[in-house]
Amino acid sequence: MKDETILILANAEWDWHNRVNCHHLAARLARENRVLFVDTIGGRTPAPREFKKIARRLRRIAGGVRQIDDHLMVLAPFVIPVYGREAIRRLNTALLVMQIRRALPKNAKPILWFFLPALVGLVGRFDEKLVIYHCIDEHAANPNVPAQQVRAWERQLLAQADAVFASSSTLYEDKRAFNAHTLYLPNVADAEFFASTRDAALPMPEDLKDVPHPIAGFVGNISAYKMNLEMLYVVAQSKPDWSFVLIGPIGRGDPSTDVSQLRSLPNVRLLGERAYSELPRYIKAFDVCLIPFNQNESTRGTLPMKFFEYLAAGKPVVATDLPALREFREFFYVTHTAEEFAAALPAALTEDAACAAGRVALAQKYSWDARMAEIDQIVSGLLARKQRAER
Repeated sequence: MKDETILILANAEWDWHNRVNCHHLAARLARENRVLFVDTIGGRTPAPREFKKIARRLRRIAGGVRQIDDHLMVLAPFVIPVYGREAIRRLNTALLVMQIRRALPKNAKPILWFFLPALVGLVGRFDEKLVIYHCIDEHAANPNVPAQQVRAWERQLLAQADAVFASSSTLYEDKRAFNAHTLYLPNVADAEFFASTRDAALPMPEDLKDVPHPIAGFVGNISAYKMNLEMLYVVAQSKPDWSFVLIGPIGRGDPSTDVSQLRSLPNVRLLGERAYSELPRYIKAFDVCLIPFNQNESTRGTLPMKFFEYLAAGKPVVATDLPALREFREFFYVTHTAEEFAAALPAALTEDAACAAGRVALAQKYSWDARMAEIDQIVSGLLARKQRAER
């Protein structure tokens, strides 16, 4: 795949300092293609307490189309932030079409790359070459979204997509019932970047130098719909000789998230967000890495990118028994209760170098370099097949 125009309809705002799946994909596709990255329009009406988020989005909209590099542009579109009403959705679709057409290169026939099913109304509006649905989440299970409508939009997108990329085994099993061209492309990590954690010369972050070891650490979105905060509180309370360090935004996607219990414990530190470029230094300081997720409909389809980031660093991982992680059970400590989670922490400290080497080897198989080679082959094949069919 080369010299294509790719329209990425993202599930996040462009932020290279806090990279998630859609950012990695866009940057790598832009090495040989023209990419227009469209910031997420969201999936729920913002709460009044999210004033900072609203103000940030308005500033991005006012900034117009941004040129990130020679082949990558970012559009922060203006839409009406009200969800669940069909009339407003149709109006937002019209607004999006107008703004995207202005930003796309003249006469471009793009590949539409969806991360959110709510934007299915854009299919057929750009004389596109392909429609790809990159499914990384069970969107209808997210908090405060119009679940019934999201399911309907996703069924429509599944029916219209030329291919569906499912980022976990559970999502793959669910979506292939509606699209025969569904492929299992599990989440991956920037393995080379997180391998720098194992560099002896990499300095520890200043704000962790005085934190007592052992340190159990988490990096990611600290939101109640995904993280089992109550369980983590019980674990931290039962392990006063351990330090628990949590790095990431609090309540993104779920403004009702309450971390007051965790804050009350002297051995818990909530550090807030840190730039992506700084994460290897923090993970280097961790003795054990954590994925303390809930078992619910939202996390059933979750294969956390952080799992492979932790493995690339060679760190032991303690996680709840997520369905999408079960194929990797030999590479982490599987837990179901707070008691099991707490018991796994000291066990993880007893590992030898061979265990770390096994984790690193697995992470290298689930790297972005390997994934992009696979994606290139798949998409090039789809384009060639369509061209033959149109002759």
